[in-house]
Amino acid sequence: MKMTIADIAARAGVSKATVSRVLNHRPEGVGAGTRARIEAILRDTGFQPSGVARGLATGKSRSVGLIIPDLANPFYPLLVRGVEGALDESGYSLFLCDSGCSLVKEKDYVRILLEKGVDGVILDSAGSDCDCQLELLEANGVPFVLLDRLIEGHQGATGVFVDNREGARQAAAHLLARPGCALVYLNGPGHLSQSILRRAGVEDRVRALGLPARALRVLDGDDTLEGGYRLTAALLAQGLPCDAIFACNDLMAVGALRALRQFGVAVPEAVEVIGFDDIDLARLVEPPLSTVSQPALEMGARSAELLLRLMAGGAPETTVMEPRLVLRGTTRNPPAPSHPA
Repeated sequence: MKMTIADIAARAGVSKATVSRVLNHRPEGVGAGTRARIEAILRDTGFQPSGVARGLATGKSRSVGLIIPDLANPFYPLLVRGVEGALDESGYSLFLCDSGCSLVKEKDYVRILLEKGVDGVILDSAGSDCDCQLELLEANGVPFVLLDRLIEGHQGATGVFVDNREGARQAAAHLLARPGCALVYLNGPGHLSQSILRRAGVEDRVRALGLPARALRVLDGDDTLEGGYRLTAALLAQGLPCDAIFACNDLMAVGALRALRQFGVAVPEAVEVIGFDDIDLARLVEPPLSTVSQPALEMGARSAELLLRLMAGGAPETTVMEPRLVLRGTTRNPPAPSHPA
Protein backbone atom coordinates (compact mmCIF):
# COMPACT_ATOMS: atom_id res chain seq x y z
CA MET A 1 0.00 0.00 0.00
CA LYS A 2 1.36 3.40 -0.98
CA MET A 3 2.25 5.67 1.94
CA THR A 4 0.72 9.14 2.05
CA ILE A 5 1.61 12.33 3.89
CA ALA A 6 -1.32 11.56 6.21
CA ASP A 7 0.27 8.20 7.10
CA ILE A 8 3.63 9.85 7.84
CA ALA A 9 1.90 12.50 9.97
CA ALA A 10 0.02 9.83 11.96
CA ARG A 11 3.23 7.89 12.67
CA ALA A 12 5.04 11.04 13.78
CA GLY A 13 2.10 12.40 15.78
CA VAL A 14 2.10 15.70 13.88
CA SER A 15 -0.08 17.47 11.33
CA LYS A 16 0.17 16.99 7.56
CA ALA A 17 1.27 20.62 7.30
CA THR A 18 4.29 19.87 9.51
CA VAL A 19 5.30 16.91 7.33
CA SER A 20 4.89 19.11 4.25
CA ARG A 21 7.25 21.72 5.74
CA VAL A 22 9.90 19.06 6.27
CA LEU A 23 9.47 17.68 2.75
CA ASN A 24 9.80 21.16 1.26
CA HIS A 25 12.79 22.05 3.47
CA ARG A 26 10.96 24.94 5.14
CA PRO A 27 12.47 25.70 8.56
CA GLU A 28 9.60 27.67 10.11
CA GLY A 29 7.32 26.02 12.67
CA VAL A 30 9.21 22.71 13.03
CA GLY A 31 11.46 22.00 16.00
CA ALA A 32 14.76 20.19 15.54
CA GLY A 33 13.54 17.08 17.38
CA THR A 34 10.31 16.88 15.43
CA ARG A 35 12.15 17.38 12.13
CA ALA A 36 14.61 14.59 12.98
CA ARG A 37 11.73 12.24 13.92
CA ILE A 38 9.88 12.91 10.66
CA GLU A 39 13.05 12.52 8.56
CA ALA A 40 13.75 9.16 10.24
CA ILE A 41 10.24 7.94 9.42
CA LEU A 42 10.65 9.12 5.83
CA ARG A 43 13.90 7.17 5.51
CA ASP A 44 12.51 4.04 7.15
CA THR A 45 9.41 3.95 4.96
CA GLY A 46 11.14 5.00 1.73
CA PHE A 47 8.40 7.60 1.27
CA GLN A 48 8.39 9.44 -2.06
CA PRO A 49 6.19 12.55 -2.27
CA SER A 50 3.94 13.04 -5.28
CA GLY A 51 5.47 15.55 -7.66
CA VAL A 52 2.00 16.51 -8.87
CA ALA A 53 0.75 17.11 -5.32
CA ARG A 54 3.84 19.11 -4.44
CA GLY A 55 3.41 21.18 -7.58
CA LEU A 56 -0.19 21.95 -6.68
CA ALA A 57 0.88 23.00 -3.18
CA THR A 58 3.86 25.14 -4.19
CA GLY A 59 2.82 26.29 -7.67
CA LYS A 60 6.11 24.87 -8.98
CA SER A 61 6.81 21.55 -10.68
CA ARG A 62 10.62 21.77 -10.39
CA SER A 63 10.76 20.72 -14.04
CA VAL A 64 11.86 22.34 -17.29
CA GLY A 65 11.17 21.48 -20.94
CA LEU A 66 13.89 21.40 -23.60
CA ILE A 67 12.89 21.23 -27.27
CA ILE A 68 15.57 20.48 -29.86
CA PRO A 69 15.20 19.98 -33.64
CA ASP A 70 17.19 16.79 -34.31
CA LEU A 71 18.54 14.45 -31.64
CA ALA A 72 20.21 12.33 -34.36
CA ASN A 73 22.58 15.22 -35.12
CA PRO A 74 25.59 14.72 -32.78
CA PHE A 75 25.71 18.45 -31.98
CA TYR A 76 22.42 18.50 -30.08
CA PRO A 77 23.19 15.85 -27.43
CA LEU A 78 26.06 18.12 -26.35
CA LEU A 79 23.58 20.93 -25.74
CA VAL A 80 21.30 18.53 -23.85
CA ARG A 81 24.14 17.39 -21.57
CA GLY A 82 24.96 20.99 -20.73
CA VAL A 83 21.34 21.83 -19.93
CA GLU A 84 20.75 18.69 -17.88
CA GLY A 85 23.91 19.12 -15.83
CA ALA A 86 23.06 22.68 -14.80
CA LEU A 87 19.43 21.82 -14.00
CA ASP A 88 20.39 18.77 -11.97
CA GLU A 89 22.65 20.88 -9.76
CA SER A 90 19.63 23.08 -8.98
CA GLY A 91 17.25 20.20 -8.29
CA TYR A 92 15.23 20.43 -11.53
CA SER A 93 14.17 17.55 -13.77
CA LEU A 94 14.13 17.77 -17.56
CA PHE A 95 11.50 16.91 -20.18
CA LEU A 96 13.39 16.39 -23.47
CA CYS A 97 11.45 16.80 -26.73
CA ASP A 98 12.77 16.17 -30.28
CA SER A 99 10.71 18.10 -32.83
CA GLY A 100 12.23 16.30 -35.82
CA CYS A 101 12.78 19.70 -37.48
CA SER A 102 8.99 20.21 -37.59
CA LEU A 103 7.47 23.48 -36.42
CA VAL A 104 4.08 21.77 -36.14
CA LYS A 105 5.51 19.13 -33.82
CA GLU A 106 7.42 21.81 -31.92
CA LYS A 107 4.22 23.73 -31.22
CA ASP A 108 2.52 20.48 -30.10
CA TYR A 109 5.38 19.89 -27.67
CA VAL A 110 4.93 23.38 -26.26
CA ARG A 111 1.28 22.54 -25.55
CA ILE A 112 2.27 19.24 -23.91
CA LEU A 113 4.88 20.95 -21.73
CA LEU A 114 2.29 23.51 -20.65
CA GLU A 115 -0.05 20.66 -19.70
CA LYS A 116 2.78 19.09 -17.70
CA GLY A 117 3.07 22.34 -15.78
CA VAL A 118 6.77 22.94 -16.44
CA ASP A 119 8.26 26.01 -14.80
CA GLY A 120 10.11 27.09 -17.93
CA VAL A 121 11.17 26.08 -21.45
CA ILE A 122 14.46 26.11 -23.36
CA LEU A 123 13.84 26.16 -27.10
CA ASP A 124 16.23 25.31 -29.94
CA SER A 125 13.66 25.93 -32.63
CA ALA A 126 13.08 24.01 -35.84
CA GLY A 127 12.80 27.36 -37.63
CA SER A 128 13.74 31.01 -37.34
CA ASP A 129 10.79 32.57 -39.16
CA CYS A 130 7.85 31.57 -36.92
CA ASP A 131 7.15 32.66 -33.35
CA CYS A 132 3.73 31.04 -32.81
CA GLN A 133 5.15 28.66 -30.18
CA LEU A 134 6.59 31.60 -28.23
CA GLU A 135 3.22 33.32 -28.28
CA LEU A 136 1.80 30.24 -26.51
CA LEU A 137 4.47 30.44 -23.80
CA GLU A 138 4.01 34.18 -23.34
CA ALA A 139 0.21 33.84 -23.14
CA ASN A 140 0.62 31.30 -20.34
CA GLY A 141 3.27 33.29 -18.49
CA VAL A 142 5.92 30.58 -18.83
CA PRO A 143 9.53 31.87 -18.98
CA PHE A 144 11.60 30.68 -21.92
CA VAL A 145 15.15 30.88 -23.22
CA LEU A 146 16.15 30.59 -26.87
CA LEU A 147 19.13 28.36 -27.54
CA ASP A 148 21.33 28.14 -30.64
CA ARG A 149 18.80 29.68 -33.06
CA LEU A 150 17.34 33.16 -33.27
CA ILE A 151 13.63 33.65 -33.97
CA GLU A 152 12.33 36.63 -35.93
CA GLY A 153 10.57 39.19 -33.77
CA HIS A 154 12.25 38.00 -30.56
CA GLN A 155 15.79 39.31 -30.96
CA GLY A 156 15.58 40.83 -27.47
CA ALA A 157 14.47 37.60 -25.79
CA THR A 158 16.73 35.81 -23.35
CA GLY A 159 18.94 33.47 -25.33
CA VAL A 160 22.31 31.80 -25.79
CA PHE A 161 23.96 31.77 -29.19
CA VAL A 162 27.34 31.49 -30.86
CA ASP A 163 28.65 34.25 -33.14
CA ASN A 164 27.89 32.36 -36.35
CA ARG A 165 28.87 35.21 -38.64
CA GLU A 166 32.31 35.56 -37.05
CA GLY A 167 32.89 31.80 -37.16
CA ALA A 168 32.16 31.74 -40.89
CA ARG A 169 34.44 34.73 -41.43
CA GLN A 170 37.30 32.85 -39.76
CA ALA A 171 36.81 29.77 -41.93
CA ALA A 172 36.49 31.78 -45.15
CA ALA A 173 39.54 33.88 -44.27
CA HIS A 174 41.68 30.79 -43.93
CA LEU A 175 40.52 29.19 -47.17
CA LEU A 176 40.60 32.40 -49.22
CA ALA A 177 44.12 33.26 -48.07
CA ARG A 178 45.43 31.27 -51.07
CA PRO A 179 45.53 33.40 -54.24
CA GLY A 180 42.97 32.38 -56.84
CA CYS A 181 41.01 30.12 -54.47
CA ALA A 182 37.64 28.94 -55.81
CA LEU A 183 35.50 28.46 -52.68
CA VAL A 184 32.28 26.46 -52.49
CA TYR A 185 30.04 27.10 -49.48
CA LEU A 186 27.57 24.33 -48.64
CA ASN A 187 24.80 26.17 -46.83
CA GLY A 188 22.08 24.78 -44.57
CA PRO A 189 18.33 25.43 -44.86
CA GLY A 190 17.89 29.05 -45.91
CA HIS A 191 15.22 29.86 -43.30
CA LEU A 192 17.47 29.12 -40.31
CA SER A 193 19.33 31.90 -38.54
CA GLN A 194 22.59 29.90 -38.55
CA SER A 195 22.45 29.46 -42.33
CA ILE A 196 21.72 33.14 -42.88
CA LEU A 197 24.49 34.34 -40.57
CA ARG A 198 27.13 31.86 -41.70
CA ARG A 199 26.52 32.67 -45.36
CA ALA A 200 26.76 36.38 -44.48
CA GLY A 201 30.09 35.75 -42.78
CA VAL A 202 31.51 34.07 -45.88
CA GLU A 203 30.27 36.88 -48.10
CA ASP A 204 31.74 39.44 -45.68
CA ARG A 205 35.18 37.98 -46.23
CA VAL A 206 34.82 37.80 -50.02
CA ARG A 207 33.87 41.48 -50.09
CA ALA A 208 36.63 42.49 -47.69
CA LEU A 209 39.21 40.87 -49.99
CA GLY A 210 37.68 42.50 -53.07
CA LEU A 211 37.35 39.14 -54.81
CA PRO A 212 35.28 38.63 -57.96
CA ALA A 213 31.89 36.91 -57.76
CA ARG A 214 33.33 33.73 -59.32
CA ALA A 215 35.53 33.23 -56.22
CA LEU A 216 32.47 31.99 -54.26
CA ARG A 217 29.78 29.50 -55.18
CA VAL A 218 26.92 28.91 -52.69
CA LEU A 219 24.92 25.67 -52.70
CA ASP A 220 21.87 25.33 -50.44
CA GLY A 221 21.56 22.05 -48.54
CA ASP A 222 19.81 20.42 -45.60
CA ASP A 223 22.41 20.13 -42.79
CA THR A 224 22.76 16.35 -43.25
CA LEU A 225 25.66 14.06 -44.13
CA GLU A 226 23.72 12.81 -47.16
CA GLY A 227 23.02 16.37 -48.26
CA GLY A 228 26.70 17.30 -48.13
CA TYR A 229 27.55 14.21 -50.16
CA ARG A 230 24.91 14.87 -52.84
CA LEU A 231 25.86 18.52 -53.32
CA THR A 232 29.57 17.76 -53.59
CA ALA A 233 29.12 14.74 -55.85
CA ALA A 234 26.93 16.77 -58.22
CA LEU A 235 29.51 19.57 -58.26
CA LEU A 236 32.33 17.16 -59.11
CA ALA A 237 30.27 15.30 -61.72
CA GLN A 238 29.75 18.61 -63.54
CA GLY A 239 33.51 19.20 -63.56
CA LEU A 240 33.22 22.55 -61.81
CA PRO A 241 36.52 23.90 -60.43
CA CYS A 242 36.85 23.95 -56.68
CA ASP A 243 39.88 24.50 -54.41
CA ALA A 244 38.07 24.65 -51.07
CA ILE A 245 34.77 23.65 -49.45
CA PHE A 246 33.31 25.25 -46.35
CA ALA A 247 30.22 23.46 -45.02
CA CYS A 248 27.56 24.96 -42.78
CA ASN A 249 27.99 22.08 -40.32
CA ASP A 250 30.28 19.10 -39.72
CA LEU A 251 27.81 16.53 -41.02
CA MET A 252 27.69 18.20 -44.43
CA ALA A 253 31.48 18.50 -44.40
CA VAL A 254 31.87 14.77 -43.71
CA GLY A 255 29.47 14.06 -46.57
CA ALA A 256 31.62 16.28 -48.80
CA LEU A 257 34.74 14.33 -47.77
CA ARG A 258 33.05 11.09 -48.80
CA ALA A 259 32.22 12.47 -52.24
CA LEU A 260 35.74 13.84 -52.74
CA ARG A 261 37.22 10.46 -51.83
CA GLN A 262 34.82 8.69 -54.21
CA PHE A 263 35.90 10.95 -57.08
CA GLY A 264 39.59 10.47 -56.26
CA VAL A 265 40.16 14.07 -55.15
CA ALA A 266 43.02 14.43 -52.65
CA VAL A 267 42.22 16.24 -49.38
CA PRO A 268 43.73 18.65 -48.48
CA GLU A 269 46.26 18.70 -51.36
CA ALA A 270 43.69 19.40 -54.10
CA VAL A 271 40.68 20.57 -52.09
CA GLU A 272 40.60 21.86 -48.50
CA VAL A 273 37.51 21.29 -46.32
CA ILE A 274 36.23 23.04 -43.19
CA GLY A 275 33.05 22.27 -41.24
CA PHE A 276 31.22 23.96 -38.38
CA ASP A 277 30.32 22.65 -34.86
CA ASP A 278 33.28 20.42 -33.85
CA ILE A 279 31.27 17.28 -33.09
CA ASP A 280 33.15 14.14 -32.01
CA LEU A 281 32.93 12.74 -35.54
CA ALA A 282 35.13 15.62 -36.79
CA ARG A 283 38.11 14.11 -34.96
CA LEU A 284 37.36 10.53 -36.03
CA VAL A 285 37.18 10.86 -39.83
CA GLU A 286 40.33 10.49 -41.93
CA PRO A 287 41.84 12.95 -42.36
CA PRO A 288 40.50 14.65 -39.21
CA LEU A 289 38.15 17.49 -40.10
CA SER A 290 39.12 21.13 -39.69
CA THR A 291 36.13 22.96 -38.27
CA VAL A 292 34.74 25.99 -36.49
CA SER A 293 34.26 24.92 -32.89
CA GLN A 294 31.38 26.19 -30.81
CA PRO A 295 31.16 25.50 -27.05
CA ALA A 296 28.00 23.35 -27.07
CA LEU A 297 28.23 22.10 -23.47
CA GLU A 298 28.75 25.62 -22.16
CA MET A 299 25.91 26.94 -24.33
CA GLY A 300 23.53 24.37 -22.89
CA ALA A 301 24.60 25.02 -19.31
CA ARG A 302 24.36 28.78 -19.77
CA SER A 303 20.82 28.51 -21.20
CA ALA A 304 19.73 26.56 -18.10
CA GLU A 305 21.35 29.13 -15.80
CA LEU A 306 19.56 31.98 -17.59
CA LEU A 307 16.23 30.17 -17.39
CA LEU A 308 16.66 29.55 -13.66
CA ARG A 309 17.37 33.25 -13.24
CA LEU A 310 14.30 34.21 -15.30
CA MET A 311 12.09 31.88 -13.25
CA ALA A 312 13.39 33.60 -10.11
CA GLY A 313 12.30 36.98 -11.48
CA GLY A 314 15.53 38.06 -13.18
CA ALA A 315 15.77 40.34 -16.21
CA PRO A 316 16.11 39.05 -19.81
CA GLU A 317 19.69 38.57 -20.97
CA THR A 318 21.40 37.47 -24.18
CA THR A 319 24.72 35.62 -24.24
CA VAL A 320 26.76 35.40 -27.46
CA MET A 321 29.70 32.99 -27.28
CA GLU A 322 32.80 33.13 -29.45
CA PRO A 323 33.60 30.42 -32.03
CA ARG A 324 37.13 29.13 -32.64
CA LEU A 325 38.68 27.88 -35.87
CA VAL A 326 40.31 24.46 -35.30
CA LEU A 327 42.69 23.35 -38.08
CA ARG A 328 43.24 19.63 -38.55
CA GLY A 329 44.01 17.31 -41.46
CA THR A 330 41.56 18.59 -44.09
CA THR A 331 43.35 21.95 -44.46
CA ARG A 332 46.90 22.82 -45.42
CA ASN A 333 49.11 25.19 -43.49
CA PRO A 334 48.21 28.80 -44.26
CA PRO A 335 50.50 30.47 -46.78
CA ALA A 336 53.32 32.52 -45.32
CA PRO A 337 52.62 36.26 -45.40
CA SER A 338 54.47 38.12 -48.12
CA HIS A 339 56.99 40.74 -47.04
CA PRO A 340 57.78 43.84 -49.08
CA ALA A 341 61.28 43.88 -50.57
